[in-house]
Amino acid sequence: MKNIKILLINRIKLVPRHLWILLIIICVGAFLRTYNLHEWLEFRTDQVRDSYLVEKVISNESSWPLLGPYMYSSGSSKELFYHLGPIYYYFQIISGKLFGSFPDKFAYPDVFFSILSIPLFFLFLRLYFNKNLSLSLAALYSVSAYFVHYSRFAWNSNLIPFFVLLFLFSVYKILNDDRKNCWLWAVFLGFSWGVGFQLHAILMILFSVIVLCTFFMSIRINASVWKKWIMVVVIFVVLNGGQIINEINTNFSNTKRLFNFSSQSERQFENEQEKKEIIGYAGLLKNDISCSIEANYFFLSSYGNSDCSYGILNFFSLIKKDGFAKIFENICYWLALLLGVIFSIIGYFLLIFHTIKEKMDERKLFLRLILFYAVVFFLIMIPLSIERFSDLRYFMPVFFVPFVLLGLIVDIILKKYPKVAFSLIITIFFTLLLSNVSDFKSDIKALIRKDKICSSRVATLGEIESVAEYIMSNLKGQKNLYISGNHETLVAVDPLAYLLKKNNFNPVVVKDENSVILQNSDKPAFLISCRSKKTNTYNYFKVDNMYVYDMNSRK
Repeated sequence: MKNIKILLINRIKLVPRHLWILLIIICVGAFLRTYNLHEWLEFRTDQVRDSYLVEKVISNESSWPLLGPYMYSSGSSKELFYHLGPIYYYFQIISGKLFGSFPDKFAYPDVFFSILSIPLFFLFLRLYFNKNLSLSLAALYSVSAYFVHYSRFAWNSNLIPFFVLLFLFSVYKILNDDRKNCWLWAVFLGFSWGVGFQLHAILMILFSVIVLCTFFMSIRINASVWKKWIMVVVIFVVLNGGQIINEINTNFSNTKRLFNFSSQSERQFENEQEKKEIIGYAGLLKNDISCSIEANYFFLSSYGNSDCSYGILNFFSLIKKDGFAKIFENICYWLALLLGVIFSIIGYFLLIFHTIKEKMDERKLFLRLILFYAVVFFLIMIPLSIERFSDLRYFMPVFFVPFVLLGLIVDIILKKYPKVAFSLIITIFFTLLLSNVSDFKSDIKALIRKDKICSSRVATLGEIESVAEYIMSNLKGQKNLYISGNHETLVAVDPLAYLLKKNNFNPVVVKDENSVILQNSDKPAFLISCRSKKTNTYNYFKVDNMYVYDMNSRK
């Protein structure tokens, strides 16, 4: 027994120090992504829709779907929406079959791939940076409030970081002519392309362009690699089999919706002013540049708003209109934006400079791949650089770029300014860490108070379950009821209906809180609100921060 213990200790000592540090980073990231997941899970209309579909498959009420979630911006009605591939539903179905049919279980694939992306990001960064810098950047990613947030609920876009990294890693290895493991990387490339193609329309175009270019480049490097490309295509086709079967059966109706997107989008401008703003290639280009810069500093710091503010474009017009006084009213925002501009200019300059000057072939290939990928993405985003696509989540396919730019800047500081490098780098990373912690703090406060619905218009499973439990306990054996909410709580009505149906009740959702149906109902009727203005009219019960009014019980 003693010998086994000594042997085990010796084996542990053989594990390199950086792997222990990486394990700690992964554990911290995993903790942030899983802590109190059930209670704090975001559960909105999209998740409700997906849960209904997934549960029907799990209970064998319907077959596995051939199409996945639809894109809201691709048409003017549900019948005209373009549908992504079904792979994300397949992940949810498998998770539901393994762990149980409930919303938090359907989010397990998001959590799993997000945690897995941390060590993969480290390995990806190691293609260029040293161990210490790669660990530091991976640690910053693991505690990023933005990326932690986008791993704690079920949504197809949440899987993008992992599959982007796997895709780029595979492309790099194939272009690097890794003959020993070439078949393995062909499998990974086919898998990541096949899955990524179904996660988002932007990835569908981006990955396909990169794959096509990689094919021609790899054939030029090594003509015999064509056999591996057959493997890549076969895996891609198998993974997209559902879409292909659907297209054959429906005369390519879904594909036609995608190509009809541009003509339909003309009719979807929210107002005439937006239409004026986006006319012209120059305006779109400026918007793309502005949002790219904002995404760079936001992905690192989680500071500010998750929507592009176009602040860089508005700076001089704001000064001209209101003077510097308006700037000083929100000085922190403008300073952050200025730092973001400086960071992006220096970072992209270093990326281009090192791409040209780098002498080592493997490191040069890494930089070329990053630069080419970023440029292709930038070009794809130009026609999409309008207000309807201002959410920075659309920049998720290039989430790693600001981390690489930061790595290049830190690398140059270490080489050029060794005397002040340590203190300067610690300051940079500590500031970014503090910014992310600050974002966590404000979010966690609302979650602990169960106030996300009223404070942020975001429905969480814990809040909705409390309301559902109260309503079910007051139905006195009745199964049929009406439920409604006002403009603040409408986000919670569909999730509430889902939970009630799951418990064998038959809720009817009434969207208008002033509906005659609610006020003159022969069935139990409940209105959920964040306001107390009806407390003098109806009997009510306060559940956490929400008022649940019994519309059949006037005072």
